[in-house]
Amino acid sequence: MKKISTRLREIVLTGAISLLAIATFASDSFAQSTDPDSPSPITNNIIEATNAGGINDEKTYYYRFNVTKGTLIFTADLTPKNKSDAGGFLAWTMLDAKFQKLTADIFSAHASPERQVKELPITIKRQIILKIVVSGNTDYKIRLSGSAVSEFKGLKNGERQ
Repeated sequence: MKKISTRLREIVLTGAISLLAIATFASDSFAQSTDPDSPSPITNNIIEATNAGGINDEKTYYYRFNVTKGTLIFTADLTPKNKSDAGGFLAWTMLDAKFQKLTADIFSAHASPERQVKELPITIKRQIILKIVVSGNTDYKIRLSGSAVSEFKGLKNGERQ
């Protein structure tokens, strides 16, 4: 009986460690960095997340990706989760590697989803830092496309490298 109990503990412990490892690696691939010195690399052309909080509860996240000469199409969708509350806003800023502002915008959604699409000319190859500030009880989705984001070419929307 003692052998069965010991073996059962080993199996349960091995399973628990495996699940912990899977959860750690899975959450790391979807991590949103709040540290400007260590922005999360964007491994596909889509960022999707849910923000839970009040309209005054702002959260700031940092991402990084590479661009080449061409056009960057930045599409952002913001959907309030509760149609009867104040909604929320999404502010975005694109920075160069030295944190100099390249472009920025802000938009809000109240009671119904909102979409913002910007076509941005990219004149040189560089790394972009994307700063996102989001508030409210909202879902948001950001899609990067266009000829300037060659690292995502050949990937279907949401597919990882």
